[in-house]
Amino acid sequence: MKQETEKILVLVRATPEESRKHGYLVCVAGINEKGEFRRVYPFEFSYGGKLIGFKKKDRIEVVLTEPDNDQRRESRKQISYKNLHSPVEDEELRNLLKSKVSSIEKLKEENASLGVVKPELLDIKIEINSTEIYDRQQYFNLMGDYLVEKREKVKMPVELRYHFRCKNDPTCKGHQIILLDWELNELARNVMRTDIDPASIEEKIRNKFYDYMKKRDLYFVLGTHFRFKTWMIIGIFYFKKKDEKQKNLFDF
Repeated sequence: MKQETEKILVLVRATPEESRKHGYLVCVAGINEKGEFRRVYPFEFSYGGKLIGFKKKDRIEVVLTEPDNDQRRESRKQISYKNLHSPVEDEELRNLLKSKVSSIEKLKEENASLGVVKPELLDIKIEINSTEIYDRQQYFNLMGDYLVEKREKVKMPVELRYHFRCKNDPTCKGHQIILLDWELNELARNVMRTDIDPASIEEKIRNKFYDYMKKRDLYFVLGTHFRFKTWMIIGIFYFKKKDEKQKNLFDF
């Protein structure tokens, strides 16, 4: 099978999923040197060991081949990789995301399965499914570069759907899409250590993921579900807004 080597900027490093064949696997989404989106997997790891040798915003060099049964055009199977140890700075990342901004309508027309949109937030819908953070299942807690096996687990206690319009598309009538970024799980987990009142939990999540985000320069990284092809927000980037003076000087 044909192989190729690409340098990829990592935008999303997903939470691990269990595979019957390979144990726990991680999927990565990013952009290569040509400006093309890539969905790269599988990255394997072991209990208590190092996850993978890179983080979000790192650049990696990856030997790739065609996936086994994934027809999405951005998907590739990784054979080997190395960290180039040249993480992207926030301003460079902001400019890159800005250059890739599209809309869900355009992404659908292009038959894309990965993309970036700049949302105009209209509302969020938060569902508190559980306020329990302890059970008998295994939980992998991301701590720096490591995944540590623990008995604590968040069973997707919170589901958050953003209601937004794609800013650069006047034909966009709005979307309601679930957020799968791991930061939401971490916030829910931390809040529920000391607060089990659903209304209070919802308020704190709304403050961070809606009120706060409306004040930031916000970008969504979206991807489609493997089976159902529905769109999901798989990554969220929020930068400090430039003041008017900076905009006049540097934004052409």
